[in-house]
Amino acid sequence: MPRYFDLEVSLIDIEPRIWRRFLLSEAATFLDLHAAIQDAMGWEEEHLYAFQDANGKRPLADDVYAGAFDRQGPPADRVSLSSHFRRKGSKCRYTYDFGDNWEHAVVLKGLVEDPGRFKRRLLDGARACPPEDCGGVWGYADCCRVQAMTDAEIEALGEDGEETAWRREWIGDWAPEAFDLKRVKARFDK
Repeated sequence: MPRYFDLEVSLIDIEPRIWRRFLLSEAATFLDLHAAIQDAMGWEEEHLYAFQDANGKRPLADDVYAGAFDRQGPPADRVSLSSHFRRKGSKCRYTYDFGDNWEHAVVLKGLVEDPGRFKRRLLDGARACPPEDCGGVWGYADCCRVQAMTDAEIEALGEDGEETAWRREWIGDWAPEAFDLKRVKARFDK
């Protein structure tokens, strides 16, 4: 019977928690985990990434395209998940976009058997991923603040509200609490 990693990924330093849980084939590499996190969270794969141990100190795997940069670990497509995730509770850190520095905690909830054959399957999650390039944790907090403001509150700021109005326009209809499991599964499950 096929076996799968049952993984939970959550953004570090964001409350309430933004998280996703999914199954990933036992044959997966760190590149497969990167692609799964991108699709599950809603990132747009516009930046470099790296995997480190749970403390962020020892490199496990890097972006396949990071060769022109200061590579710390082996290319992600050459490192199997089974080389690191050996038992329930195993953890690592995934950093995406070294400018915004989005850090994710990745935890192995267990290895599960499933009679179905698939590469990955989204199980659950909560809350919307931050907008790409919003400025990291502090920019995300500002996006949440601006999204909660009424037009009248922004207008009352006068000239001081120009940047707030710009950010409101930039985030569009993004809502921090929105997470449509069915819609994300349609894109994620393979």
